[in-house]
Amino acid sequence: MISKNDQTRCLESLLNSQEFSGSKIYNSYLNYLVEAKNAGKELKETTIAFEFFGKDASFNPSEDTIVRSHTYQLRKKLESYYHEEGKDDKCRLVIPKGHYDVKFVHVSDEVATSKWFLKALPRRKHNLFIILILLLAVIYLVLRNFSLEKQLSQYHLIDKSDPIWSDYLQSELPILISVGDHYFFNEYSEQFQHPIDIRHGKINSLEDFEALRLQYPDINLQPTEEPYFPYHSIWSLPPVLSLMYSANQKPILRKSSALTPQMLKEYNMVFLGSIKTLYILVHTLSKSHFRYEILPHKVIYTPPDSSATHVYETSLHSTGPNDDLVLAVKIPGPANNAIFIIASFHSLGAPEIARYLAEASTRAALEEKFEQTYGKMPEYFEVLFRVTGIDKTAYNTEILVFNEIATE
Repeated sequence: MISKNDQTRCLESLLNSQEFSGSKIYNSYLNYLVEAKNAGKELKETTIAFEFFGKDASFNPSEDTIVRSHTYQLRKKLESYYHEEGKDDKCRLVIPKGHYDVKFVHVSDEVATSKWFLKALPRRKHNLFIILILLLAVIYLVLRNFSLEKQLSQYHLIDKSDPIWSDYLQSELPILISVGDHYFFNEYSEQFQHPIDIRHGKINSLEDFEALRLQYPDINLQPTEEPYFPYHSIWSLPPVLSLMYSANQKPILRKSSALTPQMLKEYNMVFLGSIKTLYILVHTLSKSHFRYEILPHKVIYTPPDSSATHVYETSLHSTGPNDDLVLAVKIPGPANNAIFIIASFHSLGAPEIARYLAEASTRAALEEKFEQTYGKMPEYFEVLFRVTGIDKTAYNTEILVFNEIATE
């Protein structure tokens, strides 16, 4: 049984550690969980969402993972603390998987000394032989594990301090990758006796859909429940996920149509996909110097400290030679977080620029370009690319515009 004084000292050691002292949100969250335990409160996901994260009655755990993601990150921080600073602590705080109730556990002083080992050895020879075999197997597995770790260390794709991705690779906030999904709706077909899904190039949000429904009040139109992810989104994912996983970050995936204003404050976010599927993220582009039009495909650029505009255009997609415009905009979020948008008009561009920003050589070339102009790679920036290729295969990438985005 661990006394209240020992529990208090255990908590204070954690909160005053390097791992927790610089992280206000996890410091507060850990305090909250311990106070709830001391009060005998049974914690559930919704309880934590309401009491700690300030969610209201509209909170839906299946859509909003803020409690689970913060608890996951908290477990990682506890694991990191006890691996380094707190490795000699005799009292430890743990959060069992699948639960939110913290526990204080005692680490035994008993170690496997040679004296203890000799006492534990069975006297019968065949048991001794079995133990010897098991020991050899353990030694082999330890050596094998060390060899594998050494090999895996050679496959780290990126330094965690890389100026473009460091917000994500060293993130204390959970990371959310928003995958752009097209807006679909359906109309009931008398011929097929079943709803028929419809994709309309000018209907790219709930607001667009409601305007269409007002225009055709006699037609029974309904939003579809299942999302549709275009090529832009799916083929942009692998290079970005590879970066995250190589730095031991495990991002959450969400369709862009399900994003809420609250989510823009709670995560370090990356958007991947079509410009048509930005939805609520459209408003964050107001911090950049870009605007766009869907039909015809245009990006309108107004340089900093200037009222002049430059218009960049791209034609409709074809299965032959193509060019595409791609926005790569990293913007400060509303709560000291980062929002990174990689979006294109066609399926050619976004996957290519996701690869470009994930690959060491091309990423370094972009960073060098910024350093030549600004003397550094800024934390927040905007780049407009033109990607040329055939159908979905790119063969040339050109930087049309690049700027630092100043923080206020």
